[in-house]
Amino acid sequence: VQILPPLPNLGPLWAYLFCFKMKIEEDIRKIIIKDIKNLGYILWGLELSGKSNSKHIRIYIDNEDSSIGLGDCEKVNLQIKDVLENTDLINFNFSLEISSPGIERTFFNIDQLKNFKDQTILVKYEEDSRKDSVLGKLLSVSDNHIEIMNNKMESIKISANDYITSKLIYKG
Repeated sequence: VQILPPLPNLGPLWAYLFCFKMKIEEDIRKIIIKDIKNLGYILWGLELSGKSNSKHIRIYIDNEDSSIGLGDCEKVNLQIKDVLENTDLINFNFSLEISSPGIERTFFNIDQLKNFKDQTILVKYEEDSRKDSVLGKLLSVSDNHIEIMNNKMESIKISANDYITSKLIYKG
């Protein structure tokens, strides 16, 4: 289950376009997830940008056993490009980018945080109709909330409904 941020009140056209973009992302996800899994990878995330007739599709892959290299990205790119070019659901020109989530990875949903306990993360969330962020150590993750220890040593609970996104902060 992916928790999405609430839509800003920018009128019905914006809401329609946002929902349309989310539908395209979900359609692409459904089309590619099986192929990525069959190649031995995990679909970490998907980003879609660009105009209505030409889009950039960025797909993040991961692997439980080892880090992602250029060869992995090339292999997935060849397969997914073929899949997307041969589906009727994609009716626009696109460029495709396959990437690893990287050392400072973005977490696309709260479930992805479960393996990163005790790591430093930056969390964006919404509270009382205002966006906020907190940097700190990830203490716990559940289906309902995450708990962060901020720099002031305060424990902050963020509900799954308020969670927007987060990013791993590398401390080398």
